[in-house]
Amino acid sequence: MVSSTHNVCAKDVYVAIVSTIVETDKPEREIIPGLQLLGSIYEKFVSVTPLYTPVSSGEADNIFVTRSYDATSHFETVVEDVQDVWKRVIGKDLILKKREAEAEK
Repeated sequence: MVSSTHNVCAKDVYVAIVSTIVETDKPEREIIPGLQLLGSIYEKFVSVTPLYTPVSSGEADNIFVTRSYDATSHFETVVEDVQDVWKRVIGKDLILKKREAEAEK
């Protein structure tokens, strides 16, 4: 949930995301428990988007495709997808580490 503290909406207003991977033919009904946790809702936007996955690894044709965004709200699975594509392209795990400070002169 974000608010005016994050400079995304007016004071005393909050922006919340309720998301899921659709499992029925009534997707809006699936998120009711999450919406009820929010209390009074000023305005609501609902969208359903298909999930796509690559049909090949890309190693044969050098075309590397990522998956589409899923229901995670903070892009948790995007990091996993980037790591997966990196490994398919480079052949080694992606290692992220903090850069050392520039050497003092």
